[in-house]
Amino acid sequence: MKTKFLEYYNLFIGGFWIVLFITLWVQFSAKATVLESFLFTLCFITVAFLATTYTSKVLLKRTLLKRKAVRFITGFILVTLCLALMLILIVKGFLWLEINGIFPYSALISETYSTLFREFLGMIPSSLMLLSGFCGLEFFQQHALQEKAHLEEQLVFLRNQVNPHMMFNVLNHIHILMQKNIDLASELLIRFSDILRYQLYECNNDMVLLEKEVKYIQDVIEVEKLRWGNELNVDCQWEVENGKKLITPFVLIAFIENAFKHVSRMPSEKGYINIVIRQKGQVFTMMVENSKTIESPRKQGGGLGLVNTGKRLAIVYPDQHQLNIHTTDTVYRVNLEIKLS
Repeated sequence: MKTKFLEYYNLFIGGFWIVLFITLWVQFSAKATVLESFLFTLCFITVAFLATTYTSKVLLKRTLLKRKAVRFITGFILVTLCLALMLILIVKGFLWLEINGIFPYSALISETYSTLFREFLGMIPSSLMLLSGFCGLEFFQQHALQEKAHLEEQLVFLRNQVNPHMMFNVLNHIHILMQKNIDLASELLIRFSDILRYQLYECNNDMVLLEKEVKYIQDVIEVEKLRWGNELNVDCQWEVENGKKLITPFVLIAFIENAFKHVSRMPSEKGYINIVIRQKGQVFTMMVENSKTIESPRKQGGGLGLVNTGKRLAIVYPDQHQLNIHTTDTVYRVNLEIKLS
């Protein structure tokens, strides 16, 4: 909701003034000539626009930056009084034009109050409501902008936490294999170069093609399979209908890493990992299941990687994802569904 508000804020404000202008012009046209009612409305809208713009864009912004509420309240009151006075002077100005025959006598002016002070007091509530409304909208916009900036900073921080973790893990695998199997280490290094290339070039993008993210996950899985050899059964299913769909990068990898990290590796039994990735239309789903043992328990929700991923999902897909984690003594399963754009 806030994203839509920020996106269409200026359009909304511009539309408001246009609608207000047309509404007042139509209303005033029933009491005066078309030309007089047009000029009368134009003067009213111009003065109101200048007053509301100054109050919301200058006074309010200064208050938010310098946190001087007393100065804002004082300025707000002064602008309210000035706006009420200017609107009354416009009425008096058109009254003078009618008296001097420039415009014909109309009901538009005759229905106003007879004394300047009473007219001034009667105009203050309207000025107050107009300025308060625009200040409220501006405050909401500034708050939404600050919240968006904070979320973007948090997202970058969380993303940077994930990438080095993956890099160090793979480098450690290569170091171990260099002492045991040069050919396997060479193959692992090639896979790692693809992973590193993806991380370097896609890390700063807000969105990437789904096919690139899936390819990245496949490379990571192949690296892990090379590392563990025949110690694990790894079964993967890939059903991607449209690889050109967009997804936020590195939001899936933590679930894969945690599966390989916590899978059971008992001498008496062979651990397994099942991964199913599907995309059909706007719906993307991922299921990651791995065997685990009571001897190596894991808290529901996983470690830091899954916690950070949960935060990223809440930021990028606040109302467009479902994450369910199910754990027993022997099975750990993650089900994730994302509504893609």
